[in-house]
Amino acid sequence: MANAFLDLQAADAGNFPRIDQMKLYKLVYYAQAWWLAQNDSPLFEEDLFAWPWGPVVKELYGDFKSAGRGPITGQRATRLVKNGPNFFDFRMAEPARPEGDVANFLKEIWEVHKPYTGIALSNATHAPREPWTIIKDLRGGDLSDKPLIPIEVIRDVFKAKIDGARTN
Repeated sequence: MANAFLDLQAADAGNFPRIDQMKLYKLVYYAQAWWLAQNDSPLFEEDLFAWPWGPVVKELYGDFKSAGRGPITGQRATRLVKNGPNFFDFRMAEPARPEGDVANFLKEIWEVHKPYTGIALSNATHAPREPWTIIKDLRGGDLSDKPLIPIEVIRDVFKAKIDGARTN
């Protein structure tokens, strides 16, 4: 998903805050959250964790931490993939590009969230009754061990947002 957002940014000639680490992590989070709310099954398998600055997929941090606080340039998310019949036949490769409904969905997420900085998106994840805040509150404010945000919490919170919008 991360690479898809970087590709969407590259194809977009508009004026908006560029993707930095924080913005990327939150775009991926919101994609998972809204997908779950509409489909009940996850968009991707990796877990989301409650880090001090908001939800993060740990694996993405490893791919992009060297970007620091600046815009991400020239970096891509990679995964370990099997590339032969032998036990040790593995290599690092980019995940497959999303297609069809998933690609269209990610474009919608991009269009809604691209005007915001990573800090603004992070602040939104810290609002009352958001999954990150629920976990933080349940833990007495202590996120030092970067706990898991259960997928059920994310799904239920975002489903409630959809249900609330339908009744208004």
